[in-house]
Amino acid sequence: MTDEQLAERAAELAMSWVSPTTPLSQTQGWQLVSLQHSGSGHMEMYAWEKVTTWERELAETLATADDTQEGRDRIGRAKERAVTRMRDLFLDGIRSAENPRTHWGAQQRVDPRTELREFISGNG
Repeated sequence: MTDEQLAERAAELAMSWVSPTTPLSQTQGWQLVSLQHSGSGHMEMYAWEKVTTWERELAETLATADDTQEGRDRIGRAKERAVTRMRDLFLDGIRSAENPRTHWGAQQRVDPRTELREFISGNG
C-alpha cells in the first residue's frame, strides 16, 4: 500500500468517527493528533486545533444537510473534503517523522506507516 493509500484509508476511518451529535472523544482526538507527528507540545496544540476544526466543519454539514439530493450532495462533498484534509495531515506526519531535522524525527521510535497500519487495523 502506498503512503497515499495508507493515509487515505486512515482518514476514511477517522471521518467515520464524526457525528453531528457526538463530538470526538479526547482519546480519539489525541490519537489523530499523534498520527500527525507534530514534534513538540506547541505543534501538537496546533494539530489539535486542526483536528477540532476539521471535525466541527464536517459535523456541522452532517447536522444541517437535509435528505434532498442537494443535501446528500453537500454531505458527499463535505466527506470528500474531510478525507482529503485528514489524508494530507497524515502524509505531512509521515514526512515530518522522517525528517531528521525535526524534534520528533530525532526521537522517532516507530515508523509512521506502522502507526497508520495499526490505527487502521484497530479501527477498521
